[in-house]
Amino acid sequence: MARTRTGELLRPLVTLAPSPPRLPNATKAGLTVLLCLAVSMLLGRFDLGLLTVTGTFAVLYAPAAPLRRRAATVAGIGLGLVVATSLGAFTAGSHLAFAVTAVLLATVTAGVCLAFRVGPPGSYFLVLTAGIAYLLVGEHGTEPLLVPAMTAVGAAVAWLVTMVDLLPDPRRPERRAVRRARDAVAAYAATEPGPDSRPQHRAAAHALADAEEAVAEGMWTPSESISAELAAAHREYDARAARASRHIVPGDDPAWDPRNPDAGRWLEGDPESADVEMPSAAAAERAEREFVRDERRHIGSLRRRLRSGLRWPGEPWAVAASVGIATAVSIVLLTLLAGSDQPHLYWVIAFSALVLHQGGPRAARTYRALHRLTGTVAGLGVFLLVALLQPSGWWLIGLIVALQFTIELLVTRNYGLAVTLITPLALLIASGGDVPDQPLPLVGERLLDTVVGVLVALVVLWGLGRRAHHGAVRADTRRVLREIAEYTRGDEQTQDEPTLASALRDLNSSNSLLIADGHGDSPESRTAEAVTYAGYLMLGARDRDAVTGTAEEWSDLADLELPSGWRPAASDDSADARIREQCRRVGAGLD
Repeated sequence: MARTRTGELLRPLVTLAPSPPRLPNATKAGLTVLLCLAVSMLLGRFDLGLLTVTGTFAVLYAPAAPLRRRAATVAGIGLGLVVATSLGAFTAGSHLAFAVTAVLLATVTAGVCLAFRVGPPGSYFLVLTAGIAYLLVGEHGTEPLLVPAMTAVGAAVAWLVTMVDLLPDPRRPERRAVRRARDAVAAYAATEPGPDSRPQHRAAAHALADAEEAVAEGMWTPSESISAELAAAHREYDARAARASRHIVPGDDPAWDPRNPDAGRWLEGDPESADVEMPSAAAAERAEREFVRDERRHIGSLRRRLRSGLRWPGEPWAVAASVGIATAVSIVLLTLLAGSDQPHLYWVIAFSALVLHQGGPRAARTYRALHRLTGTVAGLGVFLLVALLQPSGWWLIGLIVALQFTIELLVTRNYGLAVTLITPLALLIASGGDVPDQPLPLVGERLLDTVVGVLVALVVLWGLGRRAHHGAVRADTRRVLREIAEYTRGDEQTQDEPTLASALRDLNSSNSLLIADGHGDSPESRTAEAVTYAGYLMLGARDRDAVTGTAEEWSDLADLELPSGWRPAASDDSADARIREQCRRVGAGLD
């Protein structure tokens, strides 16, 4: 058994995960770096070309996104890289000033990137480039203003390359997203109603949502042919959902999806006393339309995305806090181990943040930590080999381009292998192209930094953040209760206010993380599922009078004092029992 578990832990380190084609993205990444380095070499200022590489990292973001989102994301990340390198360059005169600045930068960027759903590689390069700027100015004597200025040049080249990619067909991302949605819906339509069709339903629903978003964030004017194809996919999806029957799925199934009309769930462990079915097909279809309508109202709204992402105490706040604590503790520990004069503080900061900054279940982040640790150790070995070869001139340019190309090719398939190449790339840039003749001291320092950063991040992850998802689920449960009370009372809502559909979506997301951490049987999760079910029924109810008739009960529940979720509970609180009882009554009275 131990051997099997060890094999399961180590297998992701040596296997390539399925991934969409990466060659076009890798080509863009390599071309961006090549343009910056080749032009600077021809102009006789290769040193400035190396500085632009910190800005070219912007090309790694949103590589397959539709036109408007791609333009905004790459420009925003480019601006962030300029700000980050400015902070690193202008605090290079003081280790303390840089340490404080870097911790704040890592904390803020981790939360904001999660809230905006920036996607991989997230805030990592913002932190890393700040450290590179700090080292270039403090150790190599680079003029402080030059670093952010050349970063801006690299970011501008990255923006141009990623946008030129769309010139032959600006609607290509929209077409591909709609085609994927059409194929996913066709696969769902070919299934028969029942629990076995849940994966196909989930894939179809997600593909349709992605297609809606791609169309809304693509070209400024809609395409009639693309819109017609998407509308046809929606009709086929609705027709298949209308054939859904009622089903009961065992309560210990961790993959329950409250928006799936092909699945239901027991809300309690004892099926004789608490078996609860999902809404009928017609009710489920009506609820699904409410979700789609809500999504369409807010697609492309950065203000709405930020407000939803930064809801307290959501995951971005928990991740930002964990990153801040881990980076600060890593700095203190490294200072105690190696002394206060540490010009390479940026490395321990970057690697503490690297483990934690993307969020998600703790088990997944532990896997990431293992990938990063093993990848960095291997990457330091690659850097030793590079130092032995002592590349310069065009050979060095070819090496940097090859590293950037291969990193983008591997980053979604095996992050450990990608980190193996990110490590020598970062060290080459931070050295200003001057590969040290005696690299062993440098490699030893970076190895210590990496081990300290990763271990501290793991301690923070498993020691201080154990109840973060419980607290987030409790907060989202309270929001849904308030939204249900407003919905049953028929309160008017403005365009920017949260809706019942959006609150249910947030609760389902936070509860999914709690379930993924193995706490699906906790009071927080069980109450969240009951409330989600009740809210789903409300949206799908045909009889509006039946909904408004429950307004008084829901208003009372919205005022209940639920436990915070931050302390373990041995048994249900009386508020949990009362809420779940109301959910059962709703299940009996609606649909």
